[in-house]
Amino acid sequence: MDMYAESSLFSGRKGAALMAVILMHLVFGYALYTFAAKIGIKLPPPPLPPVNQTRIVQTAPEFPTLPPPSESDVTMDKLPPDPPRIIPQTPAQPHVLAPVRMDPRHPLRIGKDYYPDASVRANEMGRCVVQATVAADGRIIAASIQTRSGFDRLDQACLNAVKGQRMLPATEDGKPIVGTVSIPITWNLSE
Repeated sequence: MDMYAESSLFSGRKGAALMAVILMHLVFGYALYTFAAKIGIKLPPPPLPPVNQTRIVQTAPEFPTLPPPSESDVTMDKLPPDPPRIIPQTPAQPHVLAPVRMDPRHPLRIGKDYYPDASVRANEMGRCVVQATVAADGRIIAASIQTRSGFDRLDQACLNAVKGQRMLPATEDGKPIVGTVSIPITWNLSE
């Protein structure tokens, strides 16, 4: 014997709520319909039944065939002018750019000589990146900190280390030009 039989959907509180929602939809629908009729909104008429339509097919007109012209009908006074000649141009040579790079004859010598004494005593270590501007003759003419090491003394030591150094300049079509390069410098006391 089933003591817990399923109740009907329309019984109890659920049924009353469902009936209230349905009744509200009907009331709002009726109110909307009567309001539309009152202000003059007309619903579109129902579609008309299809009417028998006849198809009109048009055929292509027939043209009489003409005989080809005879030799005596065609006369040529002059020949048409020659078409213009196109002179091919040589394609422009692409610019060859080479970036600033390390000079193997003058490598950057940044070592313990540039490590600040106060930073050694304070056990300060870090990595900074210096953005250096290299002149056409290879001298580093300007330097700025691109990424800080976290210690002002080490950042200043980075700038002091690259001043006066030399690199291979950037080139454009084989000619040296001013260029910039990013130089990472790591300060480590454990080495």
